[in-house]
Amino acid sequence: MSIENEVEVNSNAAPVSSDAPPVVLPVLPDVAPPAPAAAPVAKPAASKAAPKKAAAKKAAPKKAAAKKAAPKKAAAKKAAPKKAAAKKAAPKKAVAKKKAAPKKAAAKKAAPKKAAAKKAAPKKAVKKAAKKAVKKTAARKAPAKKAAKKVTRAPAKKGAKVAKKVSSKKTASKKAAPKKAAVKKSASKKAVAKTAKRSTASKKASVKSARPAKKAAGKKAAAKRK
Repeated sequence: MSIENEVEVNSNAAPVSSDAPPVVLPVLPDVAPPAPAAAPVAKPAASKAAPKKAAAKKAAPKKAAAKKAAPKKAAAKKAAPKKAAAKKAAPKKAVAKKKAAPKKAAAKKAAPKKAAAKKAAPKKAVKKAAKKAVKKTAARKAPAKKAAKKVTRAPAKKGAKVAKKVSSKKTASKKAAPKKAAVKKSASKKAVAKTAKRSTASKKASVKSARPAKKAAGKKAAAKRK
């Protein structure tokens, strides 16, 4: 408060009793009244927007990163069910891996053989092509060979047939030889028997013819004796 205001307040106050001692105020030097306060200078709108722009500049990289990450987030959301299914299927996959481990080991062992087979495949193809060519040439030559064989076989077959006939006759004669020998033996026996009969018959005839002569001679001798 200024001094003048204080004096006015004192004058307006209730009168102090006369018994109270008078109050002596010190004399103050004259003070110039304060200058009226200057009106606040209106700041431009740009200065108000500057902090916002700075904040926007700071947030710009974050926004750009968020924009870049947005597709990844969307893909992650889409892939979330697949990941959950993969987690559920993980034990089954582990079991399948264990079961497939021997097959994989066998496949690794067989890999060198397969590689060797692949390397040898061109050679095999060449061999197959050569075999096919040989077969084709053989098929072409086959009719001529067959015809030549027929020509050569025809007389050979005829000779073979004749030989077979001769051999069959020989075998038949061999089989019949014992029978023929038996027949010959029996025939010889019959002939011997016939000759024996003839000799006995001739002996008997000679005996018969000799009996009358003997009788006559006996009679003559008996007559002489008499």
